Amino acid sequence: MLDDKPTGVGVYTYNIINTLNRLSLKPSLVDKQITVYAPTQANIERGVSVVKISRFVQASRYGKFAALGRFVWNVLPFSFIGGGYDILVNPTTHGSLFRRNQVITIHDLLSLRFSNISGHQRWYFRTILPHMIKRCKLVVAVSEATKRDIVDYLGCDPEKIKVIYNGYDSSVFNLASADGGEIARHYRVNNYILAVGPTYPHKNFEVLLRAYSSLSDSVKENFPLVIAGGMRKYVDRLKEVISEYNLGRHVKFLGYVPSILMPQLYGSARVLVFPSLYEGFGFPILEAMACGCPVIASNVSSIPEVCGDSALLFDPTNETELVGLILKLIGSEELREELVSKGLQQATRFSWDEAGKKWIELLESIK
Repeated sequence: MLDDKPTGVGVYTYNIINTLNRLSLKPSLVDKQITVYAPTQANIERGVSVVKISRFVQASRYGKFAALGRFVWNVLPFSFIGGGYDILVNPTTHGSLFRRNQVITIHDLLSLRFSNISGHQRWYFRTILPHMIKRCKLVVAVSEATKRDIVDYLGCDPEKIKVIYNGYDSSVFNLASADGGEIARHYRVNNYILAVGPTYPHKNFEVLLRAYSSLSDSVKENFPLVIAGGMRKYVDRLKEVISEYNLGRHVKFLGYVPSILMPQLYGSARVLVFPSLYEGFGFPILEAMACGCPVIASNVSSIPEVCGDSALLFDPTNETELVGLILKLIGSEELREELVSKGLQQATRFSWDEAGKKWIELLESIK
């Protein structure tokens, strides 16, 4: 899953690798070497042994064919070369069908919850993943919500599942990095309602757009809706909704925003609205909080776990409730300051160092 421009699981993967490499390991692990099989060494720190494999497994280059490449590589070549290790750590649901000394990570069961996401992934999760789980020593879930889904959808013994929360890069997402006028200069926006990552329909941006359309013209003039990132097909659908509600003057799509500008994008926003119907974790919530941006988020799946009491939560099917929360927040500086303060504190509960320590405890527990 490592890539030259990693997203999602790729970011998770190199952070776990680098954190395990940096931490002061307990005596039982201090003589263990981390060996990584990956198509690139990008983002991997010194001290980690990287064995290069085919780039055919990279999603950014080969799309869904890369999923086939990863499956074939894990089942065939690695099943023969991976037996000499004490433990095989899989940062995704891919692993060896022939090795028992392994741990797999499940980030979400999106393709089982939503039939329009990925047919090949749904097939894998239904037919292969249950067998993979049986052969694993342990399964890591990134949230309690994901753990419940693994039990409910895949029939896994809950005692076999360990929850280890993700972290975020505090050296990038922080108040100092969020302070600056580059966003206003580069994109000509300021004091806006922000939404990030409209990739698939479960992100639920239609509800956000309908709620936004219900705001008065004066509110829309003062607080434009800014949407960053996203997949072209879904963005095109959202543009149809914008046209339907005559929102063209008030909604701005930024497309891909360079990672170096993301902290300022959060810091210059009045609020981040995160309306998703389902998340295995939800990185943008933490990133926004760490940059001093208050959050309005849906109250489903893992989102309340990440938010704690530091965000305003709403039923993602209820646009009227969302409208009320937006008006409540933009109309109260006191509430905004309270959420900013709580959000900064909440973000400190999640770190890659803490995740790495939990991983070490897990690895040491395996016999």
